[in-house]
Amino acid sequence: MGLQDELRTLQPVVMDLFTQSVMFDRLSHGYLLAGAKGTGKKQIARFLAKSLFCLEPTEKELVCGECVNCTRIDNHNHPDVHFLKPDGASIKIDQVRELKMELTKRGMESDKKVLIIEEADKMTLQAANSLLKFIEEPEPGMLLLFLTENPSQILPTIASRLQPVQFKELSFNQLVERLVSTGISEQKARIYASLTGSIQEVMEYEEGEFFADARNAAIKLYEGLYQTGPNPLIFIQETWMPLFKEKESLKLGLDLFMLLLRDVLHLSLSSEYEPICVGQKDMLVNDALKFSLAKITGDIELVLSAKTKLDSNMNPQLLMEQLVLKVQGGHLFA
Repeated sequence: MGLQDELRTLQPVVMDLFTQSVMFDRLSHGYLLAGAKGTGKKQIARFLAKSLFCLEPTEKELVCGECVNCTRIDNHNHPDVHFLKPDGASIKIDQVRELKMELTKRGMESDKKVLIIEEADKMTLQAANSLLKFIEEPEPGMLLLFLTENPSQILPTIASRLQPVQFKELSFNQLVERLVSTGISEQKARIYASLTGSIQEVMEYEEGEFFADARNAAIKLYEGLYQTGPNPLIFIQETWMPLFKEKESLKLGLDLFMLLLRDVLHLSLSSEYEPICVGQKDMLVNDALKFSLAKITGDIELVLSAKTKLDSNMNPQLLMEQLVLKVQGGHLFA
């Protein structure tokens, strides 16, 4: 399957729009590509860039994906394709100023230029206003692609000048099916699909041992809190925090812990439910019978609250210790 057909399988409506626009030279100067993580925004943005510079297109494939230009775009080193993404928590005005200096220069190899902005909703107000001129008065041959998971957070004066394109999420079963087709077991695919809609992110999880270590840590924390496992506070200090050093990795740990609680919740509502964490099924079935619905839902709310506090830059270890103490303080049996 070629790149074009692969992307059409992922986003049929979006790809039909863009392939027709490319074939009939009707691309707009700018698009707002909006959709959840893993829906193909980056891949299709690169496809559009390649469609302007590919050296070996055919009638069936607008992009070969293998020529020098396609390869350079994939590697972020084509001189006329520019990428911008957050430096830390935001896209800053200094980044935009540097970019504008590049964009005002003549194209290095053609009269076309492409700008792909990832997580465009994270631009500071100053950065967004600084970039506004390029959107209001686009230079001939300029293609602007703004990617976001939160289109409502885009500055209205920018959003109104871009053509919105909504990316549809894969269903849980579709994602599981695609992951299984890559050789991942159905059991692992169900876990991955419960955590992310991004196949690329799943492949990154598959490459190293961190995901397996993170999942084992989440199970151990659950056992410490609800079974006769390790002391939770000691476990947090000695194992959990050294493993989850970064904010994003800690979010993954909390999400994996949440999967176990969600399984208990569903099992308490229906004995026919097949848990995502099937390897812990016996333990989770027993806990569904043991704990009240109020206890289970309350603990899920505590984890969600902890994730929110993590986004507000609360000290991670203090956050986890507070979570453990709150969960331990609410053991209400059915």
